[in-house]
Amino acid sequence: MGGGGDITPTSIPSSPSCSSEVPPEFADYVAISSVCNDEASDGCSDCDDAEVEALYFGRRLQDRLREAKEFIRRYKPGDCIEGAGGTKAGDYILPEITTLLLVGPRGAGKSTLVNRITRVFDKDDVPFAPDRAQVSRNSKSNGTLFLQEYPIPRNSTAICIYDTQSLSIDPQKKFNMLQQWMTKGISHGETMTCFSRDTDEGNKTKDIKPFGRQFNILCYKTRKVNFVIFVVDGVSILEATESNKKGYIDILRETFMYPFLSIGDDKPVVVVTHGDCLSMLQRAHVQNELAEVFGIPACQIFDIPGSDDYQTDLAILDMLRYCIQHAEQNFPIKLNYLLEVRGRETFKNAAERLMALDAVIEATIIFLCIMILLIRVSDKLLQL
Repeated sequence: MGGGGDITPTSIPSSPSCSSEVPPEFADYVAISSVCNDEASDGCSDCDDAEVEALYFGRRLQDRLREAKEFIRRYKPGDCIEGAGGTKAGDYILPEITTLLLVGPRGAGKSTLVNRITRVFDKDDVPFAPDRAQVSRNSKSNGTLFLQEYPIPRNSTAICIYDTQSLSIDPQKKFNMLQQWMTKGISHGETMTCFSRDTDEGNKTKDIKPFGRQFNILCYKTRKVNFVIFVVDGVSILEATESNKKGYIDILRETFMYPFLSIGDDKPVVVVTHGDCLSMLQRAHVQNELAEVFGIPACQIFDIPGSDDYQTDLAILDMLRYCIQHAEQNFPIKLNYLLEVRGRETFKNAAERLMALDAVIEATIIFLCIMILLIRVSDKLLQL
């Protein structure tokens, strides 16, 4: 299920068969009549129509999934520039790699989301590759201690996602760290000083240096955040709404609405995780609740559970495309383009002013000529 709570099934077979058998993935969605015998062959038309419709539906969805994957694989920064105001991709400062930042509370599933996104492409490239991001299974783990950069797909030079640790319960620490990431940039392997738990164990980790990197004279590149993915746990949202725990929801809203997380006028995209633990109705309820609390359209919220199916794959690809398109809408304009545009405008304004000045001068000359003519006429009249 993708953004906006659309529960249209998108699970499709990896290799649709050309036989008349309906793929098992569509058994829940397509009404199939019982097998017809020779005596009741006339009643098989409805069955055949359903089978054909299911196969067509599967192929159409497979094509959509393939096209979405190819878009991400072929993507280069600047491909989605819309050219507003007569601009083109070359007029913008394009990043070396479009950088997406994961932000969310403890247990939201950020690292799990990284692995789930990676698996979409690993199915085609390296189907037995291990997970990339370390996932915390319980509260005893500190989780992610260092900023981690993950190219999407693996070895990509166009898109990367940064995994972060859960934010501090201290609002000042949390917002200071977010502001630092959004204004100064982020770097792979950077030690995070904002922790979800303010314990002695958590404070000790501030002095930890990346093992094996402390003697490396070469630093990793600092990347500017181009868009933010706000990750929330659907189960926690449902529990908070049903038990009327406004405090948890208010904290989420305060973090989501933090001005530094917005890129231009675009607020972060929202990803709801752990939907596989909820019913379809509960998942839709969570998305509607978030849309109301955050004040965003439902199409900006993507339901991405941990389940491994084509429905989730399509939601992930749609989410990535949304992030890329909105990130590119806010790429900065090159200074020389601004100077060129300003120069053209200045020249135009100057020309208009000169033309207006010429008109004034011309009117003044005509006025003086009339005055001189009147003076000469008056002199002749006096001589008479």
